[in-house]
Amino acid sequence: MSQATAEDTRDVGAWGQAVALSFRFLQFAAAAIAIGWLVSNVRQVPPDNQAVVVRFGTVARVQGPGLLFALPRPLEQVTLIPASARQIGLRVARFDDGGSNDNSNRTMGFDINEKPRLNSGFLLTGDSSVIHLEAEMFYQVDDPQAYMVAADHVRPALQRLVIASAIDIIGARDLDAILVARPENASKTEEAARRERLRADLVHAVNERLRKLDEQGAPLGVVVNRVDLMPSIPRGAHDAFDSVLAVTQESARAIAAAETNKEITAQKAQSDADAIKSNASAAAEENVSKATVATASITALGSSDKDMSRGMQMTRLYYDRVGPILKKAAKVQLVSADAHANGGTKP
Repeated sequence: MSQATAEDTRDVGAWGQAVALSFRFLQFAAAAIAIGWLVSNVRQVPPDNQAVVVRFGTVARVQGPGLLFALPRPLEQVTLIPASARQIGLRVARFDDGGSNDNSNRTMGFDINEKPRLNSGFLLTGDSSVIHLEAEMFYQVDDPQAYMVAADHVRPALQRLVIASAIDIIGARDLDAILVARPENASKTEEAARRERLRADLVHAVNERLRKLDEQGAPLGVVVNRVDLMPSIPRGAHDAFDSVLAVTQESARAIAAAETNKEITAQKAQSDADAIKSNASAAAEENVSKATVATASITALGSSDKDMSRGMQMTRLYYDRVGPILKKAAKVQLVSADAHANGGTKP
């Protein structure tokens, strides 16, 4: 009887040790699980990210790159978002709808699709021209809390804001203020300055719309830094612009030829006028010289004998002139004044 009791005691002791070991193992396992749970939110934040720690639904803190210590879930939840210094690119996909997939001819414009809903990439300019836009924007996170709340809506909202702003900006400009469509207008200073301001104006318009969303209580927590645009005209418009350019160049050549002919004619007319004036001046000087010579004696007589009477001057002039005249005559016949008065002749 005592031997049976001893065996039962040994069996109970073996089972007790087994149970004790099992409980000890369970304790170690529970401790390991507890330690794993406690350190489950300890992580490394990458250099281009920042961590937003949410505790019971409230943002507790925002931490930059480095080792993050946070309470385990569900006490605290950690969300990684882009760092504030990181530039995030976003291509505006709606502008690509209906565009050509032929990358080799992207600079030659795009075809207009037969389905109007696929032509969303085409915009109307202020002078009723049509252009196609390719756009890629770059933004940064400036409000981590707002960005985390609106994370799923940020990219679609930014695309809509860029499209709406582009419609307003493009509609307020003519074609030459967006791209160089007419080479003859490429050198205009005002149009070139407006082309340079196009991207800056679009960035400002998008940020202004973001500010209004913030005022309305729906912030996205981002700011746009740059928008890259590649405007182009539809393929069919190239032939029209080429025709206009050819006509413009031809008219420019005709105008230049007319200007040249005008200058040649004006120079010839001026030369003829100068020759006529020179000849008239020379003829006038010659006539004045001849008249001066012809009247020199009379002028000299009048200036030298101012005290002589008119009769004496005429007599002196007669004697000065009659001598040379008589020398030229072959025969001289004298007639007295009395005989001439009586109607006769007296030698």
